[in-house]
Amino acid sequence: MPSSNPSLQLSQSNLQDYFDCPRRFQYKVLDTISWPASYSEPMSKFEESTRLGNRFHLICQQFFSGINPSQLQKTIDHPDLIKMWENFLPFGESLLEYKLLPEQLLSIPFSNHRLIAKFDLLVEINSEHYLIIDWKTSPKKLSRDILEKRLQTHLYPFIFSQAGTDLFEINAISPNFIEMHYWYPLNTEPDEVFPYSNKKHNSVKSEIDILVNQINSSLSKGTGFPLTEDHSHCLYCEFRSLCNRGIKAGTFDNVILFEQEDLSNVQFDIDQVSEIEF
Repeated sequence: MPSSNPSLQLSQSNLQDYFDCPRRFQYKVLDTISWPASYSEPMSKFEESTRLGNRFHLICQQFFSGINPSQLQKTIDHPDLIKMWENFLPFGESLLEYKLLPEQLLSIPFSNHRLIAKFDLLVEINSEHYLIIDWKTSPKKLSRDILEKRLQTHLYPFIFSQAGTDLFEINAISPNFIEMHYWYPLNTEPDEVFPYSNKKHNSVKSEIDILVNQINSSLSKGTGFPLTEDHSHCLYCEFRSLCNRGIKAGTFDNVILFEQEDLSNVQFDIDQVSEIEF
C-alpha cells in the first residue's frame, strides 16, 4: 500500500463499503481485487434480478429522454418488468411538466478526494423545490429506518446541493429545497421520501469528514484496513472466503439488506462527470 495518500473517487457505494467493513473498501477501491465469489445464492436469481434492474433503469432513461411509451412497452416482456412499467408509467407521466435530467453524474472535491454520485433522475419542480429520484427494483422494500441509515440518503443531496447548480442554471440550491426519493416499482407503496435541510447538510458534512479522515489515516499509516467485527456484513460480501469469513453466500431472499446504488458495479469515468470546483 502506498505511503502517500492517493486521490480517490468516493461514491456512496464504496463509502458504504468502508462504513460496513474497511477491509472490503481496501479490496475494492485500493487493491481493485476482482474476487469470483458470489454475492448471494442462487446466483442465477441474483443475476436475473440484476439484469431486470439494469433494464428498468434504461427504460426510465429512454422514457424521460422522450421515447414514446407505446414503443417502449413493445420491448417489455418479462412479468416483473411489465409490473414495474405499469406502476412506473403514471408516476413518470406526472413528472413530464417539470424540468427533468435523467442519468446524471456529479462530483465535488472533498479533502484530497472527490465525492461522486450517479443520479437516476433529477427533477426541478420550481426554483425552490428539487427532487432526487432513485429507482430501487428490489422485490422487497427496505424499512424507512434502514434507508435513513444508508449513506446514499445523505450523500446524494449533499453532492447535488453543491454540484447541481450548473445543471439547472441557477446560482445556488438550498439544502432546504431538496428531497431524496427512493422509488420501488414492485411495491404497493413505492415512494419513500427524505427531506433534506441546512441542518442535515451540516451534519452530513461532519459525518463524511469523519469517514474520510479515517480513510486518510489508514492510508498514511500503510498498515491496511481492519475487518468488520459485524459478521452479518460478510454474508453478502464476495471477499468472505478471502477473509476466512465463510464460503457459502447468503440467500437471495435476504439480499435486500445488501442493496446499494446499483448492482452493476458501475465504474465512474471522471471525464463524464459534471463537477464543481471550490
